[in-house]
Amino acid sequence: MGQFPKISQVREFFEEILKILYYYRGRVVFSFSGVALGILSICIIITTIEGANKKAHDIFEVLGPDSIMVFSGGERQRTARVRINTLTLRDAELLQRVQGIYDLMKAYSVRNVTMRYRDRNWQTQVVGSTTNYFESMAWKFQVGSVFTADDYTNAEAVSIIGSKVYDELFKGENAIGKVILVGKLPTKVIGVLEERGGSVGGPNIDDRVIMPFTTVTSRIVNEKRYLSMMRLKTDRDLDKTVEDVRTVLRNSHGLQGTADDDFTIRSSKDILKFVTVISGSLFLFLGTASVVALVVSGFVLANLFYLTIQERRKDIGIRRAYGASRRGILLSFLFESIIITLMGGIAGILLSVILGGTFEKLFEIPMLFSYKVIVFAMAFSFLTGLLSGLRPALRASRIEPIEAIRG
Repeated sequence: MGQFPKISQVREFFEEILKILYYYRGRVVFSFSGVALGILSICIIITTIEGANKKAHDIFEVLGPDSIMVFSGGERQRTARVRINTLTLRDAELLQRVQGIYDLMKAYSVRNVTMRYRDRNWQTQVVGSTTNYFESMAWKFQVGSVFTADDYTNAEAVSIIGSKVYDELFKGENAIGKVILVGKLPTKVIGVLEERGGSVGGPNIDDRVIMPFTTVTSRIVNEKRYLSMMRLKTDRDLDKTVEDVRTVLRNSHGLQGTADDDFTIRSSKDILKFVTVISGSLFLFLGTASVVALVVSGFVLANLFYLTIQERRKDIGIRRAYGASRRGILLSFLFESIIITLMGGIAGILLSVILGGTFEKLFEIPMLFSYKVIVFAMAFSFLTGLLSGLRPALRASRIEPIEAIRG
């Protein structure tokens, strides 16, 4: 029986807090908004990092642990976005003899090629590749099929388009058998690739057109010697194979001593390392922004509570005179602060859900919403309310009833 009065007292306690929050609703909304923006930043951090990690692991699974990518141009040229062709068809022949390499895919890419279909234009990357491109990249088709060995040998004008190109040019129409202009070359579409989504830290991987290597190098560009990249698969130790590949290419290119590589090698392990760096940078940048936002909102909340205490001194004195304990006053103000920040936290989570899809489409950032978002957001909200409200609440609890009523 003694339990019911306690429940009623708790109910009255919270009802009183809600009435006070409603009475000071202008200040509450101001504080609530600051917390919501800080929590929104935290949610974006977590969803972006989770999404980036998932995308990296997806790419790692697709490429496999045995993959090595070799690109034309050294690290400095690629960092400066300077297009330099250094890999040759002879290099590809030499690498096929390296112990452990059981698959080699060659590609030559041309950027900013204009595609035309009817009155629609789209600028994208054209990749000329060998017939094993799609198997090597484990890339499936929405519709259609790969180009054949005869298409490759005869340099036929056939193309397979990424899902992004399909969306821009065909807008849901059937693309198979249709003719598009690739630059000035009329080309028949024979396949549409499955969507993979924006790649981590780079351009949209679905924004490309794949054609036979021979077609691109003879009918779109006049290039008989160079490659843009090669993809290798090995059944030996990955690091040892990478060193062998580097040695073969340096000898082939006549690089002596400490001369920098004029090519770039990336293994499947590098993908995970790269995403770790990206995740750390995102965490540092967005984390700093969100912490600043929460500190500012907590500071504003604490100052508003100090102001509110001054206005409620008589009320606090009367409550103390009628038997309210210091602990009761402390908890009352503390709960007010925590309720405001928890409301801000919920609003921040809802905003992240609403805006997450928009950010993903606009900036092609993979975002993954998980339970971690809710846990971290509510924990930060609670701590902000607790820390910003503690000192004002302690000050309110120390007000003497007689002095407060006289004041």
